[in-house]
Formats: sequence, structure tokens, C-alpha cells
Amino acid sequence: MRVARHAFWLASGLTVAALAVAIAVACVPRSAALPAPLAFETWTPHAERRGIDLSPKTPLSPTDYAALEQLRPGSVVVFSAQLGDGDPVRWIGNDPQLQRWLAVHQDVTQIVRMWPVRGPDDPQRLARRIVDLHRRFPWIHWFQVANEPDIEWAASNRDNWQQIGEWTQDVWWAVERLRTSVPGAADIKLLFPPLAQGSPMDPEKVGYNALRAAIKLYLNHGDGLAGHEYWDRGDVFLVEDRWPAWLRARLDSVPFFVTECGRRPMLSNGLPDDALGHELVEFAARTRAQVVAPFILSSPGGSFDQFDFVDRYGVPRPQLFVWSALGP
Repeated sequence: MRVARHAFWLASGLTVAALAVAIAVACVPRSAALPAPLAFETWTPHAERRGIDLSPKTPLSPTDYAALEQLRPGSVVVFSAQLGDGDPVRWIGNDPQLQRWLAVHQDVTQIVRMWPVRGPDDPQRLARRIVDLHRRFPWIHWFQVANEPDIEWAASNRDNWQQIGEWTQDVWWAVERLRTSVPGAADIKLLFPPLAQGSPMDPEKVGYNALRAAIKLYLNHGDGLAGHEYWDRGDVFLVEDRWPAWLRARLDSVPFFVTECGRRPMLSNGLPDDALGHELVEFAARTRAQVVAPFILSSPGGSFDQFDFVDRYGVPRPQLFVWSALGP
């Protein structure tokens, strides 16, 4: 969810309040009956760098699965609430059909974005949620513990980088205790959360350096780093190139997953088109990341029209065909 990101990219022409209302309305789980079960065929996925973020809507539609059939991604990012992990804000619901798709495609790298983590949730409780999800879906190994805490946490809960660093370390230790004590949990992998590109807390110049000890705790023990990278139409710049030298030096040798990417939500960047598909192909060729997952497969109620691969009417966007034909 890009609520806070739009707040400081005001060129999108939306106010924070208006966008928050739009997303809240769009993402409330639908009360309509679930569609008839679809038949999912197996296929060989492409490279992990040809990935996609799945839509935060309930349930995914047949057009989403048709797009996935076209794309045959090597990696997908899914919300924990879609796997039956409770969502107290009621934006995303349980999606059994998506769970069947994930079970059929266990050879696709599946990354769970824990949702919602709107503040420094209790580390022990978060660790138990992760272990429980892994118990139910044992082929899923990767869990992103939070998302852009420098803008998504409430202002009162993100006073400084030290607080974020201490919390992420507490989460790591809580999960580690369970990895070493719960049968079957040893192969759980964590992703240090992505920070919000260009946020007021300045992750590129200040944040990553302030979080160095926490990031190293993850990377030094075989876990990974998640990043979000957005650019402008015709200017595919790599945000990772703006990160501190010590972190850039490690990106080629550690699990580094870009779990969101695409164009920044500015009016000048327009709506998705085939040029965006070519920009994604260029980004995937240049980034150091092993996983590249563009934001986002489809848009609940049109909330993310500037990003989606399948529009609100179920019509595939042009970049879907470019990414599926020319992607890694």
C-alpha cells in the first residue's frame, strides 16, 4: 500500500486523506460469493528476476490468473492476509483459491509480506505468525517482516532510526529462537524491510547507515534485504546506487530482493504503457537484485491505476506483454 508514499509525492494530484479513503474502500474484503474453483496447470517458471506483486484484493480474479499464465513469473510477492493470517484493518481477506495456485506453483519463489505491520508490533507475536504460516505452507521460505516503516508506521512510532533498528533486531532474534526450537522452522528466511525511497527520514543518506547493525544481523546469518525502487518515465535510475558504499558492496553476495518497482506516482509519468515494460526489462538487467517484482498485478477498484498490469476492468496493460516476452 502506497498511502504514505503518495503523501510526499504530491504531484500525483491526490491528497493523503482522499487516497487513504480510496484504498480503504477498495481493499475491504468483498462479501460476494467466491468464484467457482479454477483449474491451474503447471508450467516451468521463468527466472526470479521476472516477478510480480500480487494484488491486495480479495479474491484475485480469473483475469489475474490469466495474466499470471501469460507472465509465468519466477517470483511473486503475496500478502500474509491472503494466506489466512488475520487482518485487523479488514483491507485484505483470506484467498483459498490463491493458496491453491501457490501450492500448484511451488517452484515459483514466493515471498510473504507480513500484513499489516503498521507499527512496532510485538516481535514475539510476529515471529509466531511467521512460523505458523510456514507450518501451513512449508514450501514458502521468505518473509518480509515489515514494509517501509519510515512512512507506514504511525508518526508516534517512528521517531528515529534507532527505534526501527532495535525493533528489526528484536524480530530477528524472536524468529531465530523459533527457527532453532520448532521442528520444521529452520529453513525460514527473513527479509530486512524495504525503506521508502526519498522519504522525509532520508533513508539513502541517513537511514541505511543508522540501521547498519540491524541489516548486518540479517545478512550475516543468511537472511536477506528487500528494497523498493521507483524511477521516472524514460529515466531508469537505480535507487540502490544511492545507498551507502558498505551496503552496495554486499548486494552481489547476499539475498537482495526488489519487492516493489516501477514508475514513481507522478502525473508526468503517466499511466502504464509498453514503454514501462521496456523500462522494467532494463531495470532487471541492471539491478543487483535476484528478485524483481513490479508493483502491481492488478488494481483493487482502480486505486493503483498508475502501476497495474491488469486494469480495473480486467484488461491487460501493454507492459504485461513486454515484461512476459522480454523479461529475464
